[in-house]
Amino acid sequence: MTRGLHSDLQNELATDHLDQIHLIQLTIGGTTYYRTTGYFDLAYDSNTYTASGDILGVPSVQESASINTSQVSLTITSVSQAFLSLFLNNDHIHQPVTIYRAYLTDAGALVNNPYTYFVGYISGYTVNESTTSSRLTINIANHWSNFMMKKGRKTNDNSQQQLFSGDRFFSFSSAVITDLEWGKTTDKQ
Repeated sequence: MTRGLHSDLQNELATDHLDQIHLIQLTIGGTTYYRTTGYFDLAYDSNTYTASGDILGVPSVQESASINTSQVSLTITSVSQAFLSLFLNNDHIHQPVTIYRAYLTDAGALVNNPYTYFVGYISGYTVNESTTSSRLTINIANHWSNFMMKKGRKTNDNSQQQLFSGDRFFSFSSAVITDLEWGKTTDKQ
């Protein structure tokens, strides 16, 4: 895919110095977090991107001319309990994530106009903890992954508990073996 790269970025790419970083913007629980893979905090688009060293790697993105769903995973290490609780409280599903690719000059300044590398929405997460480390892997899917989603609630106990804690109406819904066909009349013999 061709990109219209800013002339400052084209000039920097032509030099023998190439210091690539990523700027990551993710929204969780109504708050937008700004992180960078750079060595120090950076300002871009009136936001400060924090360099905390906890992003283990930015995923590789495969581009295609066809319309398809794609998903990438972003791994963060040494996650605070406060940050992790946002995921545990379900404040993350379908929240926006934007990853920019940017470059630094020899002097460490941000080259004008980083370009958008990936835009998507949080589709899930996994937590891997041991006695010595903690990793949060955030799954991010593009907007096409939500194209066929059906809105509404699920008829299972977990969905019911999220909305009505303590209500046991769907607690045995998984035990029903026959399909319930709502609105159909049955032939009585």
